Amino acid sequence: MLLLSFLGLTLFGLLIGFAAAGFIYFKYSQGLPDVRQLKDYQPSTISRVYSDNDELIAEFYIEKRILAPLKDIPTHLKQATLAVEDSNFYYHFGIDPKAIIRAMIKNFQAGHVVEGGSTITQQLSKTLFLSFERSLERKIREAILAIRMELVFTKDEILEMYLNQIYYGHGSYGVEAAARTYFGKPVKELTIAECALIAGLPKAPNHYSPYKNLEKSVNRRNHAIRRMAHNGFITEQEKEQALAEEVKLGQVADPVNKAPYFVEYIRQFIQEKYGTNKLYRDGLKIYTTLNYRSQVAAQKAVRDGLREADKRFGFRGPIQRVADLTHRESVDALLTKLNEEADLVDEEKGLFFEGNIIHGVVTRVRQDHANVYLGGAQGIIELEDMDWAREPNTRLDIRWSRIKNARHALSIGDVILAKLGQKQSASEWNLSLEQEPEVQAGLISLDPTNGHIKAMVGGYDFKKSQFNRATQAVRQPGSAFKPIIFAAAIEDGYTPASIVIDSPIIFKEKEDTFDKWKPVNFSEKFYGPTSLRTALTHSRNVVTIKLLQHTGVPKAVEVARRLGIDSSMANNLSIALGSSGVTLYELVKAYAVFANQGRRIEPVPIRFINNRQGDAIYYAETQTQQVISSGLAAIVTDLMKSVVDNGTGKKVRVLNRPIAGKTGTTNNYIDAWFMGYSPELVTGVWVGKDRDEPMGVNETGSRAAIPIWLQFMQEALAGKPVKSFPVSDEVVYMKVNPETGNAASFDDPKARLEMFLRDNLPMKAGEMEAILGNDNF
Repeated sequence: MLLLSFLGLTLFGLLIGFAAAGFIYFKYSQGLPDVRQLKDYQPSTISRVYSDNDELIAEFYIEKRILAPLKDIPTHLKQATLAVEDSNFYYHFGIDPKAIIRAMIKNFQAGHVVEGGSTITQQLSKTLFLSFERSLERKIREAILAIRMELVFTKDEILEMYLNQIYYGHGSYGVEAAARTYFGKPVKELTIAECALIAGLPKAPNHYSPYKNLEKSVNRRNHAIRRMAHNGFITEQEKEQALAEEVKLGQVADPVNKAPYFVEYIRQFIQEKYGTNKLYRDGLKIYTTLNYRSQVAAQKAVRDGLREADKRFGFRGPIQRVADLTHRESVDALLTKLNEEADLVDEEKGLFFEGNIIHGVVTRVRQDHANVYLGGAQGIIELEDMDWAREPNTRLDIRWSRIKNARHALSIGDVILAKLGQKQSASEWNLSLEQEPEVQAGLISLDPTNGHIKAMVGGYDFKKSQFNRATQAVRQPGSAFKPIIFAAAIEDGYTPASIVIDSPIIFKEKEDTFDKWKPVNFSEKFYGPTSLRTALTHSRNVVTIKLLQHTGVPKAVEVARRLGIDSSMANNLSIALGSSGVTLYELVKAYAVFANQGRRIEPVPIRFINNRQGDAIYYAETQTQQVISSGLAAIVTDLMKSVVDNGTGKKVRVLNRPIAGKTGTTNNYIDAWFMGYSPELVTGVWVGKDRDEPMGVNETGSRAAIPIWLQFMQEALAGKPVKSFPVSDEVVYMKVNPETGNAASFDDPKARLEMFLRDNLPMKAGEMEAILGNDNF
């Protein structure tokens, strides 16, 4: 009888329990997501950007995650995770009653929460589907989801999802990203101790971060190691070795971005085409056209060139001043702060290495030198290494206004930038005075045969200004626009030998713009009868204006449009001198047509894009169009070769290879340009201030832009075979008399070879008289 009563009560209790469980399940399972959707789940992963040689140059992500298949994750990392998070993982059905009871007892004894009872499956369900609020309802829903997941997925599938999903601190999600963040290597290369350290992080990533608290991190690691040994995952000998292993951390790296202006250009393109989510979460692999070696050369050339140019404008004074140099700790703290803010510390080389530019404080000044404290080192700036530091004056040429006394530039307590030269002793350096440039620059280089962008720099420092002066700045091109005017004239019937009279001309009717406008040459001289070749070689303004006057502004604008100039252009003769603003991007695109035998190709920044499965979702479609004849392109190129050989671009002759190019300088030295190309590379450089202000007297394209262009091209073309420009079958060479432009007789001692279109050969003697008799030509 008692037995029957006991059995009845037990059965009733079970029924009540099942009913309660059913009620709880029914109540809290409402609205829960279907775990089967995880079959197609794709976690947020890093999108990566690669160079033309498939070198990693940038990453885009919201969650720094690199997916790792379970087979590529070390066994010891799996075991360490199980040891500290869920040792019964392979034996429970999503929830672990023993672990829950054990946690309750320990928490009761401690008087606060010291241990959790959640399984790996529960943690994963919470991370994927639920919030992190602490409530009974959330725990119940978490358990329901965990059980459902166990019914749909294998244990290995759940563990793989967990190890790729969980947050490990410092922006890293998943074990692969964690391994690279904390140890600077792939997860498969981790030691037992390193596996244990990473496995211990998910409980409290910030609290146990070895970068923030190494002692707590090591204690947590050692706990994981002991748990591994307790569970039989490692031997006692392995345990002792792991416990004794020193923690060798990598560096917490900033997001990879080795070409910031170009990468931002890419980011905008992809975001516009595919949207933000796809860019930052879908793990795209973006294969660009950028050549990393050339990009490094471009960035260095721009920075070196701008620093050198900026010195010609004078010294704008110290960054700040230190009133009391006796408090060395305060001075050290200030210098450290300034150097960190300026991102001057090279993780491999450290702060002190030859060529680095760092902050220092002037401690003594004599007539011929200044002593500088660098924080941990000393240095001396000799007068010859600071004699450029006159007061700023754009009307003076630095060559004639160098200071003769160091006291005219520096005072004790001045905080300055100094470049480290040769090391004189363990803690003393030769220094030179530096300042951050106020002037800016843009550089674009591309392959004219396929449009591939090989380098792009949009300014001195992307961290301080994201405005891309290579693609966004609309500036007056000055004489760099003249080849387009000459192309229009030659297409209209002129030849390189055609003679135009370089003489004064005044515009005073029809347009207010030209009310008594009297254009002059840069030299303020006039040269009389001048061939087109000579006019472009020496950048004669008046000849260019007369050419445009004859061919007509609409014709020149139409040619510019064909070449790729999209910016609005004024409908007047001033465009002959580059008065209408263009971007460097547009001008490089136009010059590429001349280099590519008259074919226009839209610049290409990306070769192709793959999704996370490796399938191509985008291929660059090269758009080629013959916009001018190959003969015209060859003639304009040949004219610009003369600019390099004998004219304003002769500084680049040191390359000792065929180069065509054109300088450009605008009124008051506001903009300086050099556009130049070899058969395989078109490169344009612009230099100027963001505000349309004069840089300084004589800051021409030759002086300000060519040094940057030349330094870059020397590196970009290094080791490449010397090529000649392609020869068009639409041109021929004939001897002409340079004074008349007429075809010369065989025995004419003044004759020289000139290039002509086959269907536009030079006139015979006497046919130029009508033109020469015209005052304007």
